[in-house]
Amino acid sequence: MNFETFQMKFLEWTEKSVESKKSDGFSVCPYAKKARLENKIQFINAISNTTDQLQSFDKEKFEIGIAWLGDNTDMQTVEYELEILRQKNPDLLYFTSTPDSGYFVQNFTNCVFIQLQQDIMHRRQQLHTTKYYDSWPEYYYKLICG
Repeated sequence: MNFETFQMKFLEWTEKSVESKKSDGFSVCPYAKKARLENKIQFINAISNTTDQLQSFDKEKFEIGIAWLGDNTDMQTVEYELEILRQKNPDLLYFTSTPDSGYFVQNFTNCVFIQLQQDIMHRRQQLHTTKYYDSWPEYYYKLICG
């Protein structure tokens, strides 16, 4: 799969899986559709030079960076690189999305999602005023929200 194909597949996956309603009436990510429709997603090809590519996230223009790592990625090395980036950029959240991660949906490939920490904390506060987190198992809530 090339980078352009990845972008198309990712947007299709987002519409079908991430934006769709769960049994509780909430989308997996209630903010995904708006980001997609407003072109606030920055796609980053991070198959080579992962660390350098992850640092190219434009936090002024985009709400989320989706860094494609490809299917044959050493995720242990990626996690090590993310720890360094988290220390260098404490205003950003970096988290992996893979075929083995996630509770409600699993990604079709290996990615790193990059978001502004302040934005995520604000959105989590908004969601806490609803019943959004009621369907989350306790272990998953602790993993994602701390």
